[in-house]
Parts: sequence; C-alpha cells; structure tokens
Amino acid sequence: MNPQIYLFSKLTRIVATAGLVVATSAGTGCERPSSAAGQGRVEPSYDQSTGKLTRLAYDANNDGKHDTWAFMDGAKLTRLEADENQDGRIDRWEFYPDNATKGAKQTPERIERSTRFDGQVSRREFFENGVMARVEEDTDGNGTIDKWETYSGGALVVLALDTQGHGKPDRRLVYNAEGGLEKIESDPSGSGHFEVVK
Repeated sequence: MNPQIYLFSKLTRIVATAGLVVATSAGTGCERPSSAAGQGRVEPSYDQSTGKLTRLAYDANNDGKHDTWAFMDGAKLTRLEADENQDGRIDRWEFYPDNATKGAKQTPERIERSTRFDGQVSRREFFENGVMARVEEDTDGNGTIDKWETYSGGALVVLALDTQGHGKPDRRLVYNAEGGLEKIESDPSGSGHFEVVK
C-alpha cells in the first residue's frame, strides 16, 4: 500500500476515535475512557486545566507499542507524527492548517519524511486544498535539496534535478497532461536557461 495512503488510513482511524474520546472526556470529567474506545490501541492525553484533548497516541499495528501520535486542539488535528518502520524513531511528520473550516475534512498542508529512516527530514511534500502541489527532496543525504517535483491538479508536470551538486536544477523532465514525458531540458552551466535535449 502507498505509504501516504497508509498513514492517512491510520489518521482517519485516530481522528474517528478522537470523537469518541472527546465525548467520553466531557462526560466523565476527563477520566481516561475504557479500552473499548480503541481496544487499548488509542491513548488520549488531556490538558490538566481545561480538560481539552491534546494528543492521541495510537498503536497502528497492534504490537503493544505506540507508533503514531496525533497532536490535537480538542477535536481539531494540528500535527501528526509516525514511526513507519517501527524502529522507535519518528520518520514522518504531517502539519495541518490552523484555519481549517469547522466540520470539514482535515488535510495536511505539508508532510515531511525521513526517507532513510535516520530521523532527518529528507523529503518535504506541499499540498494545496489536500492536493499535492510540489515536493523537495535530498536524495543523496548530503543535506541539500537536489530534486524538485511540480504538480498540477495532483499530476506531476515537471521533475527537476541537480545532477552536478550546485544546489539548483540543471536538468528538467517535463510531462504532458496524459503523464507522458514531453521533453527533457538541460542547463549544464547553471545559468537558469534550459535548452531542450530531447
């Protein structure tokens, strides 16, 4: 399964449980709900002074260890962190906008990933209205972005690469509306002027 879809699936289960947790909290004076709220897989945390839900820890694979954490402002999701490979280290961070419309489905505005599972962010995905708009990635682990993806309507339109280590693109692959490769462009001098090579 696509890792992004997998995490969104986990997120959906967490937030769905949040509704039950919030209701339980309000009805019992902030007591921890019974394990029936998620068969022991979800552990809520509350603000001691207000009783507002602040975090949900979730055991996605049911191995007895939390691997996904949803940071909440009551029933509103603000951030999500996940340990996707179960090594005890966070390797995915999702950030949600503050101005989400009440009752609307929440979608991330940015996802950061540690693609080498070393705890360091190497890929950033940016979304507009829940649709991927662009991606920046450090593919060789040297701390510098060397791959840029641009999307239109969720479809990849330009893939730009830094093949010479100058910190800016020197090669671009441009795709047509059907997703086929339309042309390859090159800028070996790094001047910003690309010429078609194919």
